[in-house]
Amino acid sequence: MNFWKRIFPYLIINVIVSAAVTLIVLAVWDRVQHPQLSAGTGGVPEAPAAANTSPNTTTPQVQPALPPLDEPVIRIETVIGAGDLATETVQLQRIGEDALQLAGWWLEGNGLKYTFPALTLNKNGSVRLYSRAGQSTVIELYWGLQSAAWKTGVTVTLHDSQGNQRASYTIP
Repeated sequence: MNFWKRIFPYLIINVIVSAAVTLIVLAVWDRVQHPQLSAGTGGVPEAPAAANTSPNTTTPQVQPALPPLDEPVIRIETVIGAGDLATETVQLQRIGEDALQLAGWWLEGNGLKYTFPALTLNKNGSVRLYSRAGQSTVIELYWGLQSAAWKTGVTVTLHDSQGNQRASYTIP
């Protein structure tokens, strides 16, 4: 019994130190694996750190140059689960060579409109837009609707930040 009384404080210290180290390692791992996500935005991708997004700035924000209109840059791959909020998803894929900034682009159809946050699609990259609510990441975005957005026969169109139509898809 005397033995356990002597080592008990060391066991408690070991448990506390182990828990603290584990939490620190998990926090560092999360930051390394998801550097583009900000804890203050609810997991929504934000503009790169070099961009000044302060409302008090006097420097005008420069929009990235858009690819020529005759150059295919992105496509609406498919709409999955049209009419079922739980599974309804629009899949977009980058088909151009360079990175494509989607900030300010929008998807519309069936009288609804979704505007993309600051998001970059690299060559062959893709993103899924879910109609339901959820936690957005860099490859999965959640619209937060209360009912399904799409149905058979609806044409979904994607517009760039200047209003030019860049892709369309008619739901079979």
